[in-house]
Amino acid sequence: MSDKIDAIKIKEEVKAGKAYLLDVRSKEEFTQFSLPDSINLSVEDIEYGKAPEISRDSKVYVYCMSGVRAEKAVSLLKMMGFKMAVNAGGIMNLI
Repeated sequence: MSDKIDAIKIKEEVKAGKAYLLDVRSKEEFTQFSLPDSINLSVEDIEYGKAPEISRDSKVYVYCMSGVRAEKAVSLLKMMGFKMAVNAGGIMNLI
């Protein structure tokens, strides 16, 4: 999602409590720089079966550095029952 209108929509949904922003980069990357209101759970943790501590019925926008890990995480989350997991791409798309 490189369109700034989408980034604005995502931020508005997250601020309004209608969606979550999930950063699937490493804890180190998240600590160095992350988006406001985002939660961190690395794609590796998701691969090992750890799920974010949110309702599986919630809308979840997933991002990483470039969108590759986010795409993988979205597939895994959908297998875990997160029906509304969406790849939001790379972090720069959301700034």
